[in-house]
Amino acid sequence: MVCLVLIIGVTFLIPELAFAQIGGIGSGDLAGRMNGLTSNVINVILPAVSILGLVYSAILAATGDQAAKSRMVLIAFASIVGFLAPIIIGWLKSASGAGSF
Repeated sequence: MVCLVLIIGVTFLIPELAFAQIGGIGSGDLAGRMNGLTSNVINVILPAVSILGLVYSAILAATGDQAAKSRMVLIAFASIVGFLAPIIIGWLKSASGAGSF
């Protein structure tokens, strides 16, 4: 009960803390951090996961797994999408008028 009163008090008395709008929505600091996070996910994590998936499917094929061929095709398709993700997202941003990152 005390926590609920505290949360309501912070919301009404200090709205900047409650809504995390110190610089306003889309402020430079928050927007910069989110763009950096998005860029790291797209440019580092997606290709790394794609490569790990290809290695996994190659290991399955080397061990004689019967379903390895179908998995390899799916992982290859996902890898192509993963490697093309920065280009696709940049194209979608430019098409929507948001600019490129």
